[in-house]
Amino acid sequence: MKTFGLMLIITLSAANLPGQPREGKSKELSLSGSYQTYSSGSGSVSSGSLLVSSRLGFFVFEGLEIEPEVLVMIPSGPDLVYMVNGNVSYNFMSAGKAIPFLLIGYGIANTVPFFNVPMTKTDFSVDVLNVGAGVKIFLHENVALRLEYRYQKFTGQGATTMYDFYSYTDKVETTINTVQFGFSVLL
Repeated sequence: MKTFGLMLIITLSAANLPGQPREGKSKELSLSGSYQTYSSGSGSVSSGSLLVSSRLGFFVFEGLEIEPEVLVMIPSGPDLVYMVNGNVSYNFMSAGKAIPFLLIGYGIANTVPFFNVPMTKTDFSVDVLNVGAGVKIFLHENVALRLEYRYQKFTGQGATTMYDFYSYTDKVETTINTVQFGFSVLL
């Protein structure tokens, strides 16, 4: 819970900081479609799908952007399913129309979101590592085509349950690779 509180404070602070990639622009709204594949465990099971998602980023210094991501699902029962990521990206600002960027982040979850949909809730915390790279190609002064690759690694382990002749440990070890494409608008 401390990590969640820290990420929330950083996100709220970033919303008020004066970093601007273009004069008077401190936020970026992105709408992306993505193709995502996932594999679990030994990699013997994998699948792919096309999705549409949005995100809001906050520039804290020229080129440096904080991109919080929150995924919450409230099922019919009492348990909340969530994934909270605190991502930082660096945009290599240039006078040209193409701006490459790198992204890294960390998050926590109690689920693994297959195709951006939270699946079953875990009884333990799952660590989420985000690493990505991409390019924004400006079509207009404040509108860009956005292409991005994202690697996410989900890891976590629950308690071990002992049975008569064996033990069982609930584990999450899942890798998700996503290619996103869409538009960004500087606000």
